[in-house]
Amino acid sequence: MTDLERLAAALLAQWRTEGGPVDGPIAVGSILDRTLPYRVARRVLGIDVSEDYEALVLRLIAEEEGLVTVEPANAAEMARGTMAAKLPDLDVLQLLRSATLTFTPEAASRLDGVLPLRPQPPTEPSTWAPPTSPAAPEPVVETPVIPIRAAVAPADHTAVAPSSPSTPAPDFVTQVRFDPPSAGCWSCEAALPTGRTVKFCPFCGADQREPTCPACHVAVERGWRHCPDCGEKLPASDVSAR
Repeated sequence: MTDLERLAAALLAQWRTEGGPVDGPIAVGSILDRTLPYRVARRVLGIDVSEDYEALVLRLIAEEEGLVTVEPANAAEMARGTMAAKLPDLDVLQLLRSATLTFTPEAASRLDGVLPLRPQPPTEPSTWAPPTSPAAPEPVVETPVIPIRAAVAPADHTAVAPSSPSTPAPDFVTQVRFDPPSAGCWSCEAALPTGRTVKFCPFCGADQREPTCPACHVAVERGWRHCPDCGEKLPASDVSAR
């Protein structure tokens, strides 16, 4: 079915709905305003542009495909001349509002009762695809970390020799020198008794105690004549004992 036949079938269906006879004339003005205006043709035939609708009506009036006859005849001639132009003047349609058209018996019998359908857009292959689930991440295989112990040197059980006495002691250590007492009397050099405290030599009577200054009582040495601290004169033979 051509586009012009679809328009004629829709016009005939609308005309019969209004109660018009199949062989009755239809005024062009009635077609444009009431029977099959552009708003109806757009819904029924899917014509999206009004210029396409007007061009189809002009072609119908021009008696293309022998679907209708037009009165007066010069209206059909005007429509044919308009559509033959490179740029058809579609406003001519408004000049033909008083013209009438009648379906031919052959077209009426062929198109009567035919309900034209909206042209379906060409079916395009569907590009839809079911969503794919995201690929599961590959499991991460953790390499076990084996701690490496630091090499421990074997214990050295070799006896450590005591530090040499010549090693200097730290500054905070007080050096104490111990001089063991002489085994003999300082005066007569006789051997003194052991196992007991000896204050005086049993042979010469010399005082064996450490001599001190009689004035300031600091320690002095035998043979000194004066005290190194206070200058006191020390006894020559009988040094006072502490």
